[in-house]
Order: sequence, then structure tokens, then C-alpha cells
Amino acid sequence: MSSVIRISDDDVSAMMSPADFVASCDAAFQLYGKGEMVNPAREESLTREDDVEVFHLTLPGEWKGKYRGRKIIEEHSDIKTGRLGERTAFIELEDWGGAQRVVLDAEHITNMRTGAAGVLGAKYMCQLPIQKVAILGTGRIAMALARCADVALHPEEIWATSRKAENRRQFANDLDGVLSCKLQMFETIETCVRNADVILAAVPTPTPVLKKGMVTEKVHISVLGGDQRTQQLEQALFLNRQVIPDHSEQVLKSGDFLTAKASGRCISYVKDGTGEIMDVGQAALGTIENLRGQGAIVYFSGMAIQDVHAASVVWERHQSQVG
Repeated sequence: MSSVIRISDDDVSAMMSPADFVASCDAAFQLYGKGEMVNPAREESLTREDDVEVFHLTLPGEWKGKYRGRKIIEEHSDIKTGRLGERTAFIELEDWGGAQRVVLDAEHITNMRTGAAGVLGAKYMCQLPIQKVAILGTGRIAMALARCADVALHPEEIWATSRKAENRRQFANDLDGVLSCKLQMFETIETCVRNADVILAAVPTPTPVLKKGMVTEKVHISVLGGDQRTQQLEQALFLNRQVIPDHSEQVLKSGDFLTAKASGRCISYVKDGTGEIMDVGQAALGTIENLRGQGAIVYFSGMAIQDVHAASVVWERHQSQVG
């Protein structure tokens, strides 16, 4: 095996635009729908070293006949204070034969592929064209959502919200001159989502923030979740809509799904003629087109195949530059 190639977040950012991430994520979802990319089960471990708790997460993904990859996340927490200390995240990618291997910083790819996914959920399922996109949150994922929505959905306006004025100002400043559409900031979620065509939710909150009474019946909702500690949707909203997951097993560990399970309520999954749950792979292939514009919720827990595909794009571009 040749020496390991290392690629930084800055290099990734220079090589892939928001449009590139949308295209990569779309390709990954279509390959997933065809069975050509697979997303094996995550591997988690929690160990203790003196007063430090170490959480280790490995997310494998495969592109059959082309690439194998995995994202590795390690977090160190002080048990006494409960504070998160050192955190590392990187993606390992190798060609199918194992002849070449590359290691990439994972932060930028993770943020952008997550934003691309939420936007693609809307592109697959909402009624086009789109006038207004509402984004809940102003963090890194919300920033990626705005950049990807601008290039993939071409809305007239993007509205975003945070309770903190400082966060709203920073979000607007960071996107000043970046977007081709108009950006407006709002203090309340209720105002932000009013008359939206698309709602993209990326708020790490322990209590639901988006409620049934805030939204119109057929507005599209993409949720960026995956954490058991967070809930973004009021159960009256979540259980009243048809749901399309990215990965039907992974999403079950998300707070919105755990709350529904604890209450004994049934989630209205979109299913095929045999009763199998349909996922974002089928949506990417256009097989759920009959539900376009009907207000489905597309729920994302995040899949390693997205990391693998984006990493492969970066690697191939890197090789073309140095070759």
C-alpha cells in the first residue's frame, strides 16, 4: 500500500462548492436507492480513563466495487464537570482493492453534506418552484443549509431564526454577499416559518420547537436529527405527517422517534406495496413522486455513504491536481 494522503478541511473547502456537495449527496442517495452504496451499522463504545470518559463512534460506508470508508469520531469528556474536552473527527477512505488510502478532516464535509441532505429532501418532495425557505437555527449546519438551499432550490427568500440577537447578526454577516437570494432574520420560529414553502430544522434542542399550529398543512419539512437527546418537532406535528427517513433503523435513535415509541404511538412511514418503509434513496430515484407537495417530513440521521461519496470526489480532484 502506498503512503497515506492527508487532506485538510481548508483543502476540502477549496475543492468543493455548495453545488458540488449537493451533487455528491444526490448521487450518494441515488446509489443508495439502487443498492450500490450501503451503510452498515454504526459502532459505538464508551470507555473511562481515570476521570475522563471517551466516546468512540465509527460510521462505515461502502460504494460497491469502488470505495470503502469510515468516519471516526472520538470525544473526551470530564466526568467531574461534564464538560466536553478534546474532539477529533476524520474520514478514512480507500479504494476497493485497498491499494490507496486517504485521510480527510471531517468537519467541513460533515457540515456541508448534512446541509445538502436537508435541502435535497425538499427538492425531492416539495412543490416547485419555491419562494420561501425557513431555516431553524444559525449554527454550522444552518449555515450549510442556507448555502445549499440557495444553489439547489433557488428560492426568492431565505428566512432564518435564532432567539439570540448576536447569533442572528453573525449569521447574516457570514452570509453577506454569499447568497443570490434575499436573507431575512427573525427572533421567533413562529414568525420565521409563516407561509414558508420549505422548513429546514437544525436546532439541537431538548424540547420541541416546531409545533403543528405554526405550519401550513402541506409545507415540506426536513429535519436534521440523529441525537437521542434532542427533539425538534411537537409530537402532534410529527405523528400527523407521513415520514420518510434517510435510514429506517438509524432514525429510531433520534429523540423525536424515541418519544413517539415511549408514548406507544405509531409513526406514519411511507411504505411500498409490500409494506417496506421507503427511504430517501427511493425519494432520490423519484419513486415517491406521488407525495410531492403533500407535506411529508424527511428525517435525516446522517449516513456515512454521504461522507464516502464526498471524500471520493475530493480525492479524485486531489489526484488530478497532483497528477
